[in-house]
Amino acid sequence: MNTALIKRFCDFVDASPTAYHAVDNLAAALEAAGALRLDEREAWLLEPGQSYFTVRSGSGLIAFRPGLRPPAEEGFALAGAHTDSPALKLRLEKNLATRGMERSPVEIYGGPIVSTWLDRPLSLAGRVSIRAAGGFANHLVNFDRPVGIVPNLAVHLNREINKGFEYNAQNHLPVLLGTALPGRFGDEGSGGQGLAAMLGSELGVEPEDILGADLWFVDAQKTIVLGRAGELINGYRLDDLSGCHAILEAFLRSRPAPHGQVACFFDHEEIGSTSIQGADSSFLRDTLGRIAALQATTTEGFYRALASSFSISVDVAQAWHPSYPDKYDEAFAPLLNGGPAVKVNANLRYATDSEGEARFRLFCAEAGTACQKFMSRSDLAPGSTIGPMSSASTGIKTVDVGSPLLSMHSIRETLGSLDHEAMVAALAANFSASPRAGGKAL
Repeated sequence: MNTALIKRFCDFVDASPTAYHAVDNLAAALEAAGALRLDEREAWLLEPGQSYFTVRSGSGLIAFRPGLRPPAEEGFALAGAHTDSPALKLRLEKNLATRGMERSPVEIYGGPIVSTWLDRPLSLAGRVSIRAAGGFANHLVNFDRPVGIVPNLAVHLNREINKGFEYNAQNHLPVLLGTALPGRFGDEGSGGQGLAAMLGSELGVEPEDILGADLWFVDAQKTIVLGRAGELINGYRLDDLSGCHAILEAFLRSRPAPHGQVACFFDHEEIGSTSIQGADSSFLRDTLGRIAALQATTTEGFYRALASSFSISVDVAQAWHPSYPDKYDEAFAPLLNGGPAVKVNANLRYATDSEGEARFRLFCAEAGTACQKFMSRSDLAPGSTIGPMSSASTGIKTVDVGSPLLSMHSIRETLGSLDHEAMVAALAANFSASPRAGGKAL
């Protein structure tokens, strides 16, 4: 087992409590490996074989390495993942203080398993826009320590809770920050200022200088490795930081090639991807268009490049759960540490077709790893991914794959260490292989 890779993954997860932090860490790793940062507002000058990246709106990033030959002749090898995860988003301006108990209201982002967020120490992280000379400046925030908790109601007052209970975001999920202390804060917590005061203190600014904020309550516990041989990883936001980290590692392992190599990290997949930095946006097509134009590609040549490209959409797959075997079609229920899984759905919740599946199976074979297959029961609809959207907007052949994951959308999820290693190796094979190879178009 590659313990160094797993440690890098765990460190990446711990340092990436939000999409903004994930992109910041991706950018730092790329720059450390020699990649050059480009601003979409500026003119670009590209050199074949050199690594570059550009960030959009702080939480989306595309890294690329222009090919050594024209894109129209060689195409692009791509892989993409998403940087966001279900969470509780802070509503900063409103503070709740009742009988000395101070709470912060939240909104539910995406589709979390809400009950897993209760009775767990929560930290706070995200991005804050602060008044500055001539306008504002953005700052990343990570308290990196517990600041609050969502307390459950005692079973004595809700005898039916273990038979199922629906938590109301407005009434039940505000985060408890603290209580009044006689002689210190009076009767209403910290003077009714709540997290705005805490945030100002953390950043060294006055609360009124905070002009906007995108902040989430996040798990305060670090990622852990468990199992008899360290074969399991348990942590926050493994969906889809596992995909992000695997793509990063594979991209950095890859050497320049005749074709272009592109690593995509999109935000807002959990809420539909419709944002300027989401998969259902112009971000990828804009970037590929600029690369092609700067490699003297004509308009027709750009369309040829797209048709000559291949992409892997990397998101986690539902791992077989031994306590709920009836929820799976056992023939298509991937096991932890059984290898990456190809994700297939007749109604194109995933972008996979037979050609995409064949290509990914060949990549797995080249990497020396098994390849599993995930299909939901015929009477259940699976979730979706960035694959169908990015492929539809670009016309690039795409396969959806993922490492098997338990407890998807819980605040703590569990992944196989060997699956993460195998995914990195399979993605590296994709970046190295010609996207035109592997089959004839019909």
